[in-house]
Amino acid sequence: METLNHIIAHPFIAYFPKAIQGLLLVYIIFKAMDFATGLLKTWKGVVGYKSRLMREGLIRWIGEMVAIMFVIVIDIALGLNFYLSGATLALFVYKEGGSIAENLKLLGVNMPGILEEIDQDKVKKAIEDKMKGGK
Repeated sequence: METLNHIIAHPFIAYFPKAIQGLLLVYIIFKAMDFATGLLKTWKGVVGYKSRLMREGLIRWIGEMVAIMFVIVIDIALGLNFYLSGATLALFVYKEGGSIAENLKLLGVNMPGILEEIDQDKVKKAIEDKMKGGK
């Protein structure tokens, strides 16, 4: 916990409102969880391991971090009080949450409520299409 407080106390991070700090932290945690559940899918044999997919995922993550930094700069430059950053981070958190839910569903984890309604066949087809190089 001390390390986390040290990171949050960094002058660059401390400049942001607490809500933005929290969203950024949640985004990073969700991204790590998505990565971990993606690896679990390969270990379980749900999908085959493809280094190309992992590389593309890491490149996409770096791109998302650049996009977040870009939006933060726009927020600061235009004096938008971090509304744009908050919306962007919230959308990225939402996207990662959906990806985690899909991965858990494919791993056979029983999900409560609306998460249970994720169509497993649709998810598998999307993964297969992605592995074939589709979009």
